[in-house]
Amino acid sequence: MNDIKFLKGTRFHENANTTFFMAEIDLENIDFQSKDFIEQLKRFIRRHENEQLPRLLELKRYYLGDNNINYRANKTDEDAADNRIASDFGKYITIFEQGYMLGKPVKYQNENETVLEEIKNFAIENNEEYHNILIKTDLSIYGRAYELVYNSNDSEDIKVKLARLDPQQTFLVYDDTIEKNSLFAVRYYSLDYEDNKHRDFAEVYTKDAVYYYKNDNQETQFGLRYVDTEQHYFNGVPVNEYSNNEDRTGDYENVLDAIDAYDLSQSELANFQQDSVDAMLVLQGNPFTGKDEPTFNEQGDINPNSALGTLKALKRARMLILDDNPNPEGAQPSAYYLKKEYDAAGAEEYKKRLVSDILRFTFTPDTTDQNFSGVQSGESMKYKLMASDNKRVTQERLFAKGLMRRLRLAVNIWGIKGNDSTKYDEINKTNIVFSPNIPQNTNELITNVKNVYGIVSDETTLELLKQFTGVDAEEELKRLEEQESSNAEKYQSQFNFQTDTTSEEEQNNVGVADDAETE
Repeated sequence: MNDIKFLKGTRFHENANTTFFMAEIDLENIDFQSKDFIEQLKRFIRRHENEQLPRLLELKRYYLGDNNINYRANKTDEDAADNRIASDFGKYITIFEQGYMLGKPVKYQNENETVLEEIKNFAIENNEEYHNILIKTDLSIYGRAYELVYNSNDSEDIKVKLARLDPQQTFLVYDDTIEKNSLFAVRYYSLDYEDNKHRDFAEVYTKDAVYYYKNDNQETQFGLRYVDTEQHYFNGVPVNEYSNNEDRTGDYENVLDAIDAYDLSQSELANFQQDSVDAMLVLQGNPFTGKDEPTFNEQGDINPNSALGTLKALKRARMLILDDNPNPEGAQPSAYYLKKEYDAAGAEEYKKRLVSDILRFTFTPDTTDQNFSGVQSGESMKYKLMASDNKRVTQERLFAKGLMRRLRLAVNIWGIKGNDSTKYDEINKTNIVFSPNIPQNTNELITNVKNVYGIVSDETTLELLKQFTGVDAEEELKRLEEQESSNAEKYQSQFNFQTDTTSEEEQNNVGVADDAETE
């Protein structure tokens, strides 16, 4: 990591974020077990390792708070303070993005109840809410994310499962058509063993099969070799690629330089404070204590009794003696600490500007801003979140594209299970609903709902109120119907009771009257 250029030069390879392409006509005649394809596969893997993997590793380091400040070149003065303080802007921005977009889980709507039930079961079985968070986290870090759709063979009941794939080990190859269809996906990885040996593995996913390759350490001269093939029935490449934007860039990738500048400012402030505590004591007008001996000894090391050796010893003791006795007039003896002046106010303004730039250029609201408080109206909050909303809407559309492809892959397996209702065209009618996870002014929300009551349908009113109750409009309507039905039954029961009581009293009064007439 010593070759890192701190705040200097281009960070990544020019092809660090390009997409791999291959002519579709070339794939039609490919034998995935042949030596020619294996050589092509190795070329793709080498390109990914050499051109793209360094970018992915660096972006992940910033997410973990291991920024480039930790790999800056050492100071030339080995006795000077050299602190390295890395800020965690990468994780802060990522956590905000994933919570803002997916803090409230994605909802599916489909008029076909059978299809909707199948989607809901699929989501529950795969803990889809958490799986989507993992995908969104990768999107924020790397600008791309991958998932594998596969069918489990754990039981007689075939189930469609989801698995996140590491972007550092996965890539897709697309055809050269306008549609940019996926030809195959590649996942490669290595396993280390206790015998200080490792084995390389590669998996190629096509639209109808998975091909497995292996490279044993003992067979390095042959490289990867074909091992096995496994058929699948998804009728498409079962690896799904998500994009954070058209350029496939991460959420904080464009502000890495600003993050480095902030880290440098923080580190230099710590260095100043430490150097101030360890400031040199300057003694002026005293004889120099060094002896007139050679600077270096026979071994080539600095002679501790030489002038240079004595100066280094004094420096380690945080002292500096200035000898100007040869001056005919002599110097007045004095002592003082040697330290630099620090513009604290200017440094703080500089850091505030850096923080503002980092948040502004990543469309992340500054929640520490005094003007960013919960007492503001909903309209003023909308203006503060407008840039974030514009970014979120674009990301939601790209995310929904991946979710729909996920469902289209799954429906082919559901069809095998004999569910005739879950057809391809029915899945395409599914509506995906995102709900931004933002703080709500409850009083303002209820007031707005009251204002539109009677103007819009009850279902629309309940959909607005869902932000407060957390209950779907459809479910709330059912609850209201059950409540009205229950109230009606209670009223009817009470009415019948009163009617029966009145009848008995009338009958008794009639009997009394008859007795009176008889007498």
